[in-house]
Amino acid sequence: MPDHIHLIVWLAETGQLSGFMHSLKRKSSFRIRNWYRSESPNYFDHLGEGDRFWLPKYHSFEIYDHPKLEEKLNYMHLNPVRAGLVDKATDWQWSSARKYILNQIAGVPIHWI
Repeated sequence: MPDHIHLIVWLAETGQLSGFMHSLKRKSSFRIRNWYRSESPNYFDHLGEGDRFWLPKYHSFEIYDHPKLEEKLNYMHLNPVRAGLVDKATDWQWSSARKYILNQIAGVPIHWI
């Protein structure tokens, strides 16, 4: 999605989500800003380079069983379709739908526990 992301993350111990999210936001915003500096140098002209890239908070939802996991995964896969960005979930470049539905590379590694 152009304005947000959804993740399903498994962490070995409780209490690790906050640190994981902090690290994810820090590293990704650094890399994204560097990409914009090299690929679209005028991007920050109207935004201001010091503006926040991520919102300070995140919304978590704990998944305890396989049916809920499938529900959330289907929701995530259909998000770009509902937004009118693609016709099929497998058409979204950054979606894991291609891995689960077509058994094709999804652009990011997907590992099941």
